[in-house]
Amino acid sequence: MSGPSVFCRLQVTGLLAIPLVCMSVCLSLFVQDASVWGVEIAPKSTATVDHVPDANVPDANRPDATAIGSMHPVDASLATTTFESLDQAIQIDSDFCGGRLSECFEITPTRFQLVVRPERKPINNSAWYAFRVRSNTERRIKLHLSYQGGTHRYTPRISNDGRVWRDGQHLVSSVHPSGSEVVLQLDVGPKELWVSAQELISNEDTERWTEELAMLPHVNRSVCGRSVQGRPISKLVIGDPQAESPGYVFIMGRLHPPETTGAIGVMRFAEAIAADTELTQRFRRSFHVVVVPNANPDGVDQGRWRCNANSVDLNRDWGLFRQPETQVLRRELLDLKRRGRNSLYLVLDFHSTYEDVFYLTEDVDDAFPKNFTATWLNRFDERLPSYSVNLDKTHNSKRTTSKAWVDRVLNVAAVTYEFGDNTDRDSIAHLSRVSAEEMMRTLLRYRE
Repeated sequence: MSGPSVFCRLQVTGLLAIPLVCMSVCLSLFVQDASVWGVEIAPKSTATVDHVPDANVPDANRPDATAIGSMHPVDASLATTTFESLDQAIQIDSDFCGGRLSECFEITPTRFQLVVRPERKPINNSAWYAFRVRSNTERRIKLHLSYQGGTHRYTPRISNDGRVWRDGQHLVSSVHPSGSEVVLQLDVGPKELWVSAQELISNEDTERWTEELAMLPHVNRSVCGRSVQGRPISKLVIGDPQAESPGYVFIMGRLHPPETTGAIGVMRFAEAIAADTELTQRFRRSFHVVVVPNANPDGVDQGRWRCNANSVDLNRDWGLFRQPETQVLRRELLDLKRRGRNSLYLVLDFHSTYEDVFYLTEDVDDAFPKNFTATWLNRFDERLPSYSVNLDKTHNSKRTTSKAWVDRVLNVAAVTYEFGDNTDRDSIAHLSRVSAEEMMRTLLRYRE
């Protein structure tokens, strides 16, 4: 049975700036039931039931599906997209730093299918999406969020201004058993509603944070390099300017753009070191800490799932160093290492994954300073008896990752510090502060 003819306008701006005309297509009747895929998701629930696909539901993966008013640019990440419904009542766009939206299907005036694609395939399953919705009148709409090249990983977060975020779990009305699509039910109106895989921490947000921290007398800010597309890569040096021959700790973050909890961890960890306490003052007289909080500003800007502007995973480029971002990081590390035989004590690389975990190399405690990592993490564990410190010495320990290269080439303690996607943000702040304090106490034993 044929369905109604549905039209949609698509406006595209940015590098491509390709004008598109409206398209008309005849769609099959869609399922009116909220449980489109036969899988109901109650808030905080992950229960699923068996799924029988409904041929009447439009699916971008089906060969007979037609994208209404859509485009297929050579590199979708280089275009910003704005979709407008046929009646001009609803606008959906991703025209902001971190935005990610590839296509829009208008099924009815209140039901749309949004397609999100990664920058390359295959790719790690960090299926990032971020967009804004507005309507000329108050109404409820349904969005079918479809992933190509990945599956649903991030519970949506929502905002009315792009700065203050709240949990959006209640928006998820159904999910495909394979994770390839979820249905979001939104109440929208003239005021923009932001929907994102995680809260947005833009390049501007990170730069503002570095500028504010650099107002402290013991924090210096500078640009240490440029990305593929020429964006600045900023660094902070936290330490007493009068310190003589200090030891060094190197901290980096945001090699992978979607890893927001890791980005939060970097900032809270650095703030703990920059704080004004007796411990931090002692530490900064003996150690300087170099922080590169955002090593992939191009990927962050374009809402990429994993890679830089060249579609290269920066944490698989260590040893190859074909990308300007990893070349900058290597140069900074080698400079610190050359300042003295035992000048560089620790390298921390902050990331996000499904749970809190410290990824180590198999022989991390044989690296300089000997037994540091075991001592540090034991002290951290003792400080938080109700928190289980999770360690993994086998994860990617032989691959071209930062920690493997630092261990193999520099013979320095290297740790990948990961926070869970859904770890409470206040908990991240607390864990970062406590782990930073125990790192400082442990390292001081090697210098005092």
